[in-house]
Amino acid sequence: MLTACSSWVLLGGLALIAQAPQAEVPPGDVSRGRALVQSSGCLECHRIGDQGSRFGPNLSDIGTRRTPARLQQALIAPDEEVLSEHRAVRFVTKDGVTVTGRLLNQDAISVQLITPKEELKSYLRSDIRDFAVLDKGLMPSSQGKLTDQEIADVVAYLSSLKGD
Repeated sequence: MLTACSSWVLLGGLALIAQAPQAEVPPGDVSRGRALVQSSGCLECHRIGDQGSRFGPNLSDIGTRRTPARLQQALIAPDEEVLSEHRAVRFVTKDGVTVTGRLLNQDAISVQLITPKEELKSYLRSDIRDFAVLDKGLMPSSQGKLTDQEIADVVAYLSSLKGD
């Protein structure tokens, strides 16, 4: 005997719960993804080829370094994996100025960083009052800002970037 309901199936007296069909996200489109990267502010921090900023990671060959699944995860939850070379620092100088940037180098005497405006800065540790390496990245999540299809499009574009 086979009796069906919207959420379960009765098969020979054994109830099996049927899973609701998952909405499939269509494959991403590289050209739409490129347009989204260029229009969504990604290049204000990232660089692709000769376009964009040097503040964040260079994405010119990201398709050789990350799988599509890892790229999608990086867009949705960017704080889950921040490589040490992309860590940001925030500190307060003795003058009370708060400085945030991507850490380039530090030693016992100084700290070097790049600012969001791509300025290379060096500060003496003796001029710094509070100093912290940030646990979280500076990249915002795309979740809620882009649709699933748009994220798939961006992932398709980023996956196509293999460098020169």
